[in-house]
Amino acid sequence: MKIASAYSLQPDPRRAADEAAGRLRAALGDEPALVLVYATEELAVPALVEALTAVFPGAPLAGGTSCGGVMTEAGFHAGPGGAVGLLGVIDPEGDYGVGSASIGDDPLAAGAAAMERALCAAGRDFETPLLVWCCQPPGDEEAVIAGIESVVGRGCPIIGGSAADHEIAGRWREFAGAEVLEDHVVVAALFPSARHGVAFQSGYAPTGDAGVVTQASGRQILEIDGRPAAAVYSEWTGGAVGSTDHGMILAKSTPTPLGRVAGDSNGVPLYVLSHPAMLGLSGDLSLFTGIEGGDRVHLMRGSPESLVKRAGLVVNDACAMGGWAGAASLGGLVIYCGGCMLHVRDAMDQVVDEVRRAMPGAPFLGAFTFGEQGAIVDHCNRHGNLMVSALAFG
Repeated sequence: MKIASAYSLQPDPRRAADEAAGRLRAALGDEPALVLVYATEELAVPALVEALTAVFPGAPLAGGTSCGGVMTEAGFHAGPGGAVGLLGVIDPEGDYGVGSASIGDDPLAAGAAAMERALCAAGRDFETPLLVWCCQPPGDEEAVIAGIESVVGRGCPIIGGSAADHEIAGRWREFAGAEVLEDHVVVAALFPSARHGVAFQSGYAPTGDAGVVTQASGRQILEIDGRPAAAVYSEWTGGAVGSTDHGMILAKSTPTPLGRVAGDSNGVPLYVLSHPAMLGLSGDLSLFTGIEGGDRVHLMRGSPESLVKRAGLVVNDACAMGGWAGAASLGGLVIYCGGCMLHVRDAMDQVVDEVRRAMPGAPFLGAFTFGEQGAIVDHCNRHGNLMVSALAFG
């Protein structure tokens, strides 16, 4: 197996595709078996993916939009005309396939259909892949995961991120083959020949404040411990988010998301996070994840320093899960929350440095998403916010 990354900041989509694809082909030296593509909203147009498929006509292509830029081992890449990043894989002994499906009003069925199409495209129908990569718009990620798992089982690790734009304005897109899609699930079935490892964590720690969700609806917490959710959350944050701060609170709540225990590692609890997005007039709290009555939620807190270091730590854990921590890596993929990126944007060069230290000399592609999907240590696939999902090959 051989992996390479490439990027372009050209504002013209075709020139961006030609430049990035040219760099990728030069680094790989042959036709890739899979190309993952992340681009900012400015470049998420048919001309981009059409040009990429023209350069790599035999390679399955999959991807989505990234918030603010992309990152590779060459640095953090953002420009006034947008950015595109590529990750290419050569693997003569492996198999790869991409499938997509419109979500419509049934995200579970869409996840299942996209997965089945990806397996068919890989020539491995009715088999369980070693890994699944996915991309979908924000909103129904839990159902999409359930749909994928209905085909491949719960033990198959899922790595992915929800498509993103710059301002949560719905300008996110998904890519499959030569198509730019809206409201679609895109899935890649991966049967790599090399060793691999995955990890899914956040840079936040529990504060000690916690309570039980006593009333919820979809992605809204109505009550915690029998009290209006907004009032409880405001108290927990020490008034940093006021109980009457009605409307969008994403920026204010980034340092203090809510977490739920999803597993443990050597007795240490592992949390999946939910980003409070909106504070309603009736005291409700809207999230970027699903929530249910009876869930125990913990107030989490993260510092800029912890968010900068976390990407490298998660990549290192992915290498450890694969069995080669501290040794040479072939390369990897890093899904880093767009909200975290915006919170530490001035320090993104340091984030890149942390990932470089975890995979010295190895190529990687990083995207900034509006929701992250990954596998906890027990291979329980989850959707979360303000997290890092990493895939490494060695």
